[in-house]
Amino acid sequence: MMDFIEDAVQRVLPQLQREKVEAVIHELETNLGVEGPDDLQLIKEEDIRHLLSPIQCRKLINSFKSDPKSPQSTTSSIVSSPSTSLSSSFSDEPSTSQLISPRGHSDWVDRFQVPWDKMRPSLKRAIDAGNRPEPGDRRHMVHVIVDTMREHCLNPTRNDCTIVAKDITQMYPSSFLDRTEEGEKIGCGYFTLLQQLKTRVEYVNRDNTLSRLRRPRRSQTNDDDQPPPAKCTRIDSYGCINWQPQEYPEGETSSSLEEKRKEMVDIFTQEGLRAAERGRVKELMTMTYLKQREDINADPPPSILDISKQWPFLLSWKFLLSHFTTLTGVDLYTRLKEDLDKKGKRLLEYFRCQLMKWTKEVKAVLKDALKEDREGSDGLAAMLVMMTHFKEAEDALLLLTDVTTTPADAEEQLVLPSTPRLIALGDTVWSANKWMLSIEGRVVIPGIPDEIPDFTTALAVLFTSFYVFNIEYQVEAVTTLEFVQRFLARINPDSSKCTAKVQTSRKTGRTVKRKTSDMSPRVISFMNAFSAFDWQNN
Repeated sequence: MMDFIEDAVQRVLPQLQREKVEAVIHELETNLGVEGPDDLQLIKEEDIRHLLSPIQCRKLINSFKSDPKSPQSTTSSIVSSPSTSLSSSFSDEPSTSQLISPRGHSDWVDRFQVPWDKMRPSLKRAIDAGNRPEPGDRRHMVHVIVDTMREHCLNPTRNDCTIVAKDITQMYPSSFLDRTEEGEKIGCGYFTLLQQLKTRVEYVNRDNTLSRLRRPRRSQTNDDDQPPPAKCTRIDSYGCINWQPQEYPEGETSSSLEEKRKEMVDIFTQEGLRAAERGRVKELMTMTYLKQREDINADPPPSILDISKQWPFLLSWKFLLSHFTTLTGVDLYTRLKEDLDKKGKRLLEYFRCQLMKWTKEVKAVLKDALKEDREGSDGLAAMLVMMTHFKEAEDALLLLTDVTTTPADAEEQLVLPSTPRLIALGDTVWSANKWMLSIEGRVVIPGIPDEIPDFTTALAVLFTSFYVFNIEYQVEAVTTLEFVQRFLARINPDSSKCTAKVQTSRKTGRTVKRKTSDMSPRVISFMNAFSAFDWQNN
């Protein structure tokens, strides 16, 4: 999070609720690409009017244009003359002025040198060889770096830690970069090292109240309270490369695309989903992609029922997957077909080789997954094991019902949440050979006549629906979904597709505040451990 944005917002709208402040920061930083104070001058009222009232928008825009750099001038900073050497800035006890860091990043970070001479020889050898250090060596390195950072400032900010982590990763990517098995960068690439540094900073400051940086408690009342923004907003351009095209296809206009949409509605009315195989429908769906995105991205966002009436063929799983490919540049269906069972088998072997490490719940699911009659279901088995490992309930993604259940039965008999769920038809999830998809309490892909052939396709359809329809990951399954996104789909932006601020406690069942993060530390940690696993000796 860029602190100068937060300061700019809170200086002008000091009574704005914390949730709205964070929503504005996310919009400016992630979706609009603000990188520095000068960029704030380019923001327009329409960019943020879906988050704030008109008066609030105008106040903020006027502030941005009148003095974009003023937020930084209101914060304390570490002052040092250019002639001061790095070593002379160290002291046994940092002064009071050093306890408060500036909102961007601290002056000392620009001069900071990682003390490699204090690192273990084994870590140096690993770096020289381009290998990943052993966990113990890496932890020691983090301790040394944080101790050195605290000679400048007792409580380095997250921005300070970000700069240090980024520099180390850029210098030694082979040893520290977060990456997939395929060698692709995960998110920003330095998230794991950043988390380790910041966690260590928080740990060493756990009893040091003087060095904590606290913001004053703000009033919960707000005269300008507005309804919270709808869930389907531009936040959901996350991970997409073609979220809202701007140029019409050659020879097309808004009116001509609308006529093509109506033509498809007429075809569907006469022939139903069976017409999805017609060449004319395929051509029309391809040509009207821009119009589809306009309608889905509308403000206020349409319900899934509205979308099904406007674009009935979009709820054919084949067109849904095709839309996702255009939206993200990822052919998810092909990728899962090639990788799910293969990676699933390796995941199961990874868990089996380290059986004593896991909880009894993981062991029980793993034992069931490794039965001989489970041949050919490694992808499904791996997903169930991963959900258990992440302590997320199976029904957060999968609902089981009788094989004779119709869509109407499912809507009447099952509790269908607003977020997407796969409905497995069978005696058990393992034996299910028919699948349906529900969204907003409705079965939107009934499987007849548009039958989803297997679990791999079903998983692709489920995951695709979050992106196509601008739906955030549900808190109950957010870790598993991010794992699918990063490990299987290999979509790796450096932010999260879940912005929920609360969740239900697994221990008490109460609603509690949820700790948010740009990426899931559990997912990144697991992927790093999986990539570094010594398969030959295990």
